[in-house]
Amino acid sequence: MPRNTKNRRDQIYQKILNENSVRIVDLASEFKVSSETIRKDLSILESQQLITKKHGIAEVNQDYNQLPLDIKMGEHIKEKEQIAKKALDYIQDNSIIFLDPGSTTLALCKYLPLKKNLTIVTNSLAIAQVISNTKHDLLFLGGKLQKRGKSMVGVFAMQTLEKIQIDTAFMGCDGFLNTGGPTTFSLEEMLIKQQVLSKSKQKILLCDASKFRKQGTYTFAKFSDYDVLITNPISKEEKELCQGVKKLEIA
Repeated sequence: MPRNTKNRRDQIYQKILNENSVRIVDLASEFKVSSETIRKDLSILESQQLITKKHGIAEVNQDYNQLPLDIKMGEHIKEKEQIAKKALDYIQDNSIIFLDPGSTTLALCKYLPLKKNLTIVTNSLAIAQVISNTKHDLLFLGGKLQKRGKSMVGVFAMQTLEKIQIDTAFMGCDGFLNTGGPTTFSLEEMLIKQQVLSKSKQKILLCDASKFRKQGTYTFAKFSDYDVLITNPISKEEKELCQGVKKLEIA
């Protein structure tokens, strides 16, 4: 497939993600190709279960992008989407990435079809369900189910992680107010996070600005352990809370 065709389809998918639905005639005008060419592009995207076509309109495939109810009802959805888009810049084709349980990493999943040949490691049930519908390889950690976070924890998960080398880890947290680094409410989740950090070449923390005003029970890392922290606009005082991080990205 010509590179310009692949690029156009990626851009079309990105536009549909951003706008939820677009008209075929508008896509043809924007990309300066025929409506028939656009329909072929959309047929490919539909065959990959990314979008749905109907009555001259292309829409996001809601079955694919549906978030669990507890996530959908969460706050700061727009901010998490912006952070997820920025995080995509740090994913290389053909790499092994880890996705932490959490709403921001879950938001990142819908953009992963724009990348090629990923191996995705996760202990999140929700993320595993989404990735199972893509062409990427999935390594789902076994172990004990932590029902509150819908994640796998414990000895079996730790033993599996020990055998995996991760290129880039994307991790969330419950907050870091008055702490030296990101925190979590779960001791078992803390142990998983610490092992992921030890096995990852590049470590990226994803958190919306509300996390600067919250904190969990267990501090699982220092800010200096992270290569990048991606968040939405924050105050000067909030930036000082995480000044140990190597790079601060504002989405």
